Amino acid sequence: MTKVLVAFATRFGSTREIVSSIVHELNSAGVEAHGAEATSALNPDDYDAFVIGSPLYSGKWLAPAGMFAAISSERIDGKPVALFSVGTLGLNNRERGELEHQDFIKNLGDVAPKLNIVSDALFDGYFERSNMPWFLRIVDRFAPTPQGDHRDWKAIQAWTKSLVPMYTS
Repeated sequence: MTKVLVAFATRFGSTREIVSSIVHELNSAGVEAHGAEATSALNPDDYDAFVIGSPLYSGKWLAPAGMFAAISSERIDGKPVALFSVGTLGLNNRERGELEHQDFIKNLGDVAPKLNIVSDALFDGYFERSNMPWFLRIVDRFAPTPQGDHRDWKAIQAWTKSLVPMYTS
């Protein structure tokens, strides 16, 4: 049975909930999936495939997820890797959100060329203004982000199901 590590970073917990959904879908499809926060303690040698994700802030993932992908790339060389970003930039401007995600994926590929990226996705996230530092609340007044849970669970499930053939072949 294929063992998949779903490694992630999260700031407020929203990405952890997405990872729970991904792990559930993979396990339901007969893949042995485990979710864990990205740290140097994870051993990539224990897994056959990977899903790595993080919220996207100002064009970058949170450091633990980005570092895990970059540092582990040599050890997971050739194994299938799917990447996902979570953000709210796409709520006001879908094209700009996708561009920011694709730029990050390209930059990660440049830093870690041995990553065998088989799929990537951008998911809308959860936004609560009270979680923002005061200085970002000021910026948000000029281009307000719609508050609330914007995660599309059906899209997350569909993307996850699309990974199964790539992980079991």
